[in-house]
Amino acid sequence: MYLEYFGLAERPFSIAPDPHYLYMSARHKEAMAHLTYGLSQGGCFIVLTGEVGTGKTTLCRNLLGDLPDDVEVALILNANINEQELLQSVCDELKISYQESDSQKQLLDKINAHLLTGFAENRQTVLIIDEAQLLSRDVLEQIRLLTNLETTKSKLLQIILIGQPELNDLLTRNDLRQLAQRVTARYHLGALESSEIEDYVNFRLSVAGCRKPLFTKQALNQLHRSTEGIPRRINVLADHALLSAYSKTDVVVDAKSVKTATKEVFIKTAAPSKTLSPNIKWGAALATIVVANGLLWWWFAGSPSSEPIETPSAIAEAPLALVNNLETESPSDDSADSDSTANDSGSSPVIDESLTPSANAVTTIIRSDDIAPGSVVIAEEPLDESELFAQPATPILQSPERVFSYNARSELGQALDASADLTGRIAAFRALGAAWDVDLPSQLIQPACDVLQENGVECLSVTSWAQLQRYNRPSILVLDQNNSLHRVIVFKLDQDSAQVLVGQNVLDVSVDELKSRWTNNGITFWRPSTAGNRFLQKGDDARQLPAVRESISRALLSLNLSGLDDLTSSRFDLPLAQAAFSLQNRYSLVADSKIGNETYLLLNEILLPDDTPVLRQRVR
Repeated sequence: MYLEYFGLAERPFSIAPDPHYLYMSARHKEAMAHLTYGLSQGGCFIVLTGEVGTGKTTLCRNLLGDLPDDVEVALILNANINEQELLQSVCDELKISYQESDSQKQLLDKINAHLLTGFAENRQTVLIIDEAQLLSRDVLEQIRLLTNLETTKSKLLQIILIGQPELNDLLTRNDLRQLAQRVTARYHLGALESSEIEDYVNFRLSVAGCRKPLFTKQALNQLHRSTEGIPRRINVLADHALLSAYSKTDVVVDAKSVKTATKEVFIKTAAPSKTLSPNIKWGAALATIVVANGLLWWWFAGSPSSEPIETPSAIAEAPLALVNNLETESPSDDSADSDSTANDSGSSPVIDESLTPSANAVTTIIRSDDIAPGSVVIAEEPLDESELFAQPATPILQSPERVFSYNARSELGQALDASADLTGRIAAFRALGAAWDVDLPSQLIQPACDVLQENGVECLSVTSWAQLQRYNRPSILVLDQNNSLHRVIVFKLDQDSAQVLVGQNVLDVSVDELKSRWTNNGITFWRPSTAGNRFLQKGDDARQLPAVRESISRALLSLNLSGLDDLTSSRFDLPLAQAAFSLQNRYSLVADSKIGNETYLLLNEILLPDDTPVLRQRVR
């Protein structure tokens, strides 16, 4: 319904286990490494566990796609079976002929004969069982017996058990200790961290054909809070949030759309009502009578002091603590700045939103005796804008998620104060655009990134220091100075120091101070080459792949590494995936064998050094 509206080729948040949509978080990479290692070592059992919806099945499908042709796989998705059905299922998957009347021994003999034939032909056989927490004790024992099929030097069958955390509890049973002792690799797959939610969502959008982020920063934060980082829950909620935004004809998905979708998708279970027992009721009544009598006695007897007792206002009135991370803009930027910001939000929402103030306020009522001096109490849920403006004016406090700690009177701080009229959004875009030979007008009518795109330059959001280093491009960073935001350009970066452009002044700044002031909002530019900028991975068929293959091969040869033999194929095959991995691993990129922004930027660095501004020269 919303695909054409948002420029999508297919639904980006389908819950089908499509390996093309597998986002390799740090935990997914570790899990894949454990699975690959276990298979390469010829071990008996590999156990992969994780909460419902963390991507275990998708990871398994991705593993299947990466296995070489000489590996034979039996995949069992329904684990609610008995011993006979288990052996029959293995025969079905391995295409072993059998009779329905065959006994378990006959089935086991046929499986053994098939495995021996495969071993003689240098074939490896793997049995994968999903939802393994449903396996009964007898079936698990039968699986253990399958591992007894072996030669004098190696096991004939390797087994991967995939299941929920209950699987680990099952394997700790004393009567299954023989099976547990044969586990050679195990990994528990956790949920996504809040810092990974943006990459996860934008990754799936890019695979679906979307060229620009669609979720605001606030929407991504709300998405993580509502789903606790579980990928399947993220997919379901993000899909409905897109539908909600479409129904309102919004060009981006904001936090309100996510909240609306949360109410529609996730049903909150009502807390069970607690009924007091008769004994508790009588006890409460008795306590009330005793307290009442005591108060009456005190009233008639008089208080110990004849002076009236004054209740301090700090105790008599519960204060209202309002904490928000409303980032105020410096008002000194051009008048056209606010207009172009509004225009940019419709075309490049997340990128431009990350460079504009956010307005999230939270409120909580607390007792004064619960507050330590100087402490800040935070409620988890942000207010909607309507709630925010309904509140009385209160001082703006810094969000605890980003506590700035720096010397406001440092050289950089004084330069920011002195150059406030030159550190606005348009001024920064124009200065960085000049490094790419793009002359942006002082009065922007179109979104800045659209003007850059017309000149062959793309915008990329930068949200972490590690990402800034991997992109390795001069970037606009949003810095804090006394709760005012300033945009500077970092154009040179060493291990401990950086050179930044503040207005028209060049300063040497320590990396520690730069990081302490940075709001984790930034943007960088790059110019795609003939290889393009489309996200590609193993199995894809694309017309620009010959250009990609040629670029990667040239880059590898320049590093004295082996290039690709086939430069004309439009198919993303295993040799190309291995070549991409070699290049990524050499330069400490995210080595996932997939070709995205980081790999394209690195290729430009290697192949077009004279036309590519960089923060630092990478060590080859």
